[in-house]
Amino acid sequence: MAKIPSVKKTILENGLTVVSEFLPKVRSVAMGITVGTGSSSEEEKNLGITHFIEHMCFKGTEKRSAFQIAKELDEIGGRINAFTSKDMTMFFAVVLDRHLNIAVDVLSDLFLSSKFDFKEMEMERGVILEEINMYEDTPDELIHDFFAETILKGHPSAWPTLGTPQTVKNLKRIDLLEYKAAHYVPDNIIVSFAGNIWHYTAVSLVKKYLGGLKGKKHHLTHLHPKMESQLKLKRKKIDQVHLCLGGRAVSQMDPDRYAFTVLDNILGGSMSSRLFQEVREKRGLAYSIFSSVMPFRDFGIYYIYAGASKANYRKVLDLIMIELSSIKKIGVTAEELKRAKEHLKGTLVLGLESTSARMSFIARSEHFYGKTITIDEIFKKIDEVTQDDILRLAERYFSDKCLTLTMIGDMPRLPKLELAL
Repeated sequence: MAKIPSVKKTILENGLTVVSEFLPKVRSVAMGITVGTGSSSEEEKNLGITHFIEHMCFKGTEKRSAFQIAKELDEIGGRINAFTSKDMTMFFAVVLDRHLNIAVDVLSDLFLSSKFDFKEMEMERGVILEEINMYEDTPDELIHDFFAETILKGHPSAWPTLGTPQTVKNLKRIDLLEYKAAHYVPDNIIVSFAGNIWHYTAVSLVKKYLGGLKGKKHHLTHLHPKMESQLKLKRKKIDQVHLCLGGRAVSQMDPDRYAFTVLDNILGGSMSSRLFQEVREKRGLAYSIFSSVMPFRDFGIYYIYAGASKANYRKVLDLIMIELSSIKKIGVTAEELKRAKEHLKGTLVLGLESTSARMSFIARSEHFYGKTITIDEIFKKIDEVTQDDILRLAERYFSDKCLTLTMIGDMPRLPKLELAL
């Protein structure tokens, strides 16, 4: 007998997509409304507008105040929140299955009918400016935006999700309303559910609350960033030097994305990775060091982060370059490959134990691929990765032609560095 898929999809007449995963053994349901717009959809003049809209949606609707939005979810033991990333905005709620109608009502209300009250907007502008200030005072987070801004210079994905103090100060109510009207349209929206809910129930609820939404998506031109080797320093009076070193990588659509994820895991994606062992465990040169890959729809970047003292950061950089060169020239062992594969598979499954995680997973899968990539399919792709694949990708992407280094620290000038692989 054929296995009945647990994830189902329906596209409503207005173009809105509904996806749901039925998990009958849980007592909760997670719901998310995902809009295919993030900071990479913005222009220089309105940086931070997507994030500002997300905040304002919680500040009161025609029938609920900001307090009532919070109160209605609190009194049923639920959670409601939202986030903005480079490529999407998601509003979500998690509740007991018997309270789902309330969650859908509240979430749909704030999504569709937020008032964008002038006084509330001025107050929230101050909140966002403080959020930017807080971020500026957190160098181990700021360095990642500084790296993206440098390596992706001139591309929309280079811009900070929060915007800049100047752009946030300049945004007007009409700007937010016009941007929301242009991007919060049915064929740019995915409503996802995971938990104890049948698909026909999910579809019925979405039709009831969001079926009247109209509008057509404004299609953006996707640009490929020009990545060149760069060195940049941001001076701050802090004890450590925070650095990000990296370059071009695979995109979300690249068949090699699974192999690159395995490569990243071996390099610095776990406690048994090369960089963690060489830099922290064997030499004690840094507390935090890891590698990561950021695959966007049309391109990707990878980077290695480390925080070290002014006395040690050069040694850390040397060790990073040695490991990049070693993988590029020699490759990885069969033992490393096996360990990385099992670590990735275990991390994936453990990360999908909650209904909220599964809801987010199917939404992202639908957003990028137009379908749900199953865990079994991902496992198969991971298992197919070979040592030759790792060597091939290292030879292609660990190149000094677009190797970029950014640093934040209390240094008078950028040190002379030789970044050659």
